[in-house]
Amino acid sequence: MKTKLLLTIAATTTLLFAGCSTSNSHLNANSQMVSHLSDSSGMALYTFDKDTANQSNCYNGCEKKWPVFYGNLDKLKLPSDVSKSDFGTITRKNGAMQTTYKSKPLYYFFKDAKSGDTNGDGKKGVWHIIK
Repeated sequence: MKTKLLLTIAATTTLLFAGCSTSNSHLNANSQMVSHLSDSSGMALYTFDKDTANQSNCYNGCEKKWPVFYGNLDKLKLPSDVSKSDFGTITRKNGAMQTTYKSKPLYYFFKDAKSGDTNGDGKKGVWHIIK
């Protein structure tokens, strides 16, 4: 009877927390929990310091390593201090669409292989995740 009750409690707890997502959080090198902006799959999104307001400056070889992000804002995983009103859309020089955050175009990093990876953060001092 005791075992059955414990299993029921464990199953109920699992179901309650199944909808919670922590894929936009990770431990950094100092073992501190860090939240960052990610897409619906938990893939980190980056900004590029060399972009200007609502204009991307990442093309050709850059665009291969830093693919543009364009997506449904309803599917973004937002840290608690980020608002949907901070997002917009631009048309790139090549005609492609790209999502922006506070007028900064958003990108993926080609070496991020799984949810929670942030391998591009700080690259060359100009690529950053949004914390």
